Amino acid sequence: MKRFAVAASLLAVSLAGVALADEKALKELEGSYVVTVLEKGGKAAPKEIMDGLKVSIKGDALTITVGGDEKKAKIKVDGAKTPATIDILPSDGPEKGKTFPGIYKVEKGEVTIVFHEKESDRPKEFKSEGEGMLMKLKKAEEKK
Repeated sequence: MKRFAVAASLLAVSLAGVALADEKALKELEGSYVVTVLEKGGKAAPKEIMDGLKVSIKGDALTITVGGDEKKAKIKVDGAKTPATIDILPSDGPEKGKTFPGIYKVEKGEVTIVFHEKESDRPKEFKSEGEGMLMKLKKAEEKK
């Protein structure tokens, strides 16, 4: 019985550590971004889509704005994995209830995310080949 109590305590401590690591990773991603690169299946998005595209992350809420149209999703991240993982869970539209698995990295003030729009295997590389969607995000300059 004592072993179960010790094991349960260790599990609770390790889960709390994971939650703190995920919070730290979410905090690192938080901000408003302009999309500098958008590719799907190895092909760049048309200029008219790129011009009005913005991304905002606040806590676990992700908002993608194209022109005046907003798409909202929740994100789950694990910054302890290599590469760090992100799951995008759309909050509305026909994709609601699905999970898009992805990976991300933060380098030199830029966030790179690769995910699959279909519920499938998580991407292994930062490439937009096949079902992959690649986005490079740069923090938007704050208005004063």
